Amino acid sequence: MKIAVIGNTKQTLKGLNRLIEEEYQVSCVFGLPEDKSTNKVNFVSLCDLCLEHNISLDTSNNWDNLLDLELDLIICLGDSRIVPERVLIRHKVIGNHGAVLPYIQGGASYVWGRMLNTGKWGISIMELDKVVDAGKILVTKEFSYESDCSMEEFCDIADSLTIEALFEYLNGDYEPRENSKWNVKIARHTDSKFVVGILRETLDNGSNIYLPPRRPVDSNIKYEWGDGFIESFKKANNFPYPRWTE
Repeated sequence: MKIAVIGNTKQTLKGLNRLIEEEYQVSCVFGLPEDKSTNKVNFVSLCDLCLEHNISLDTSNNWDNLLDLELDLIICLGDSRIVPERVLIRHKVIGNHGAVLPYIQGGASYVWGRMLNTGKWGISIMELDKVVDAGKILVTKEFSYESDCSMEEFCDIADSLTIEALFEYLNGDYEPRENSKWNVKIARHTDSKFVVGILRETLDNGSNIYLPPRRPVDSNIKYEWGDGFIESFKKANNFPYPRWTE
């Protein structure tokens, strides 16, 4: 099986190391351009690993380069770039999502999940589609975390479970399911507690929600939220993500 990997993060590194260990043929890593790497959460350099194992590392951000490759599969790990439709037509592409589909779609899934602070969250492996988070669901997994779990620990747990789910797919241990569209969509927001409240209510009702991405300004604390939510907010808005501010 000839594989290309899209990504340049700690999660990408975990997946790439496992693929190499299990002797998959990784032809190419499609990484981030240098000018985009400085702002990427959990960015890691893959240069040495690719050099050691004779894997081509493409940081051009030119998606057309993938069209010329003969591949069986492209795996997107820890990368938030939207894969162009022309690549999806040419190749089979799967990727990870930082929440359990179809219930939670959209951006900044890890941060919203830690802010929700229920002690449980999850991840998904899915086929990528021209509509974001709308492809077939391949594998989902849930995990538990303690109330004092740091954001870094939360990410490490979720990333490791993502790689476990990926290899269940590669080993054929999965049953694909159709995805379903969100019932509630929050396109933008100015109050994190409000969004978390809607998220909690939507999940309690068994509905699907599309969450908004996070912006730097969204790390600002509002003291009218009260101590309970502020504590969860501080846990979620912390390393490796932008730290909370007053």
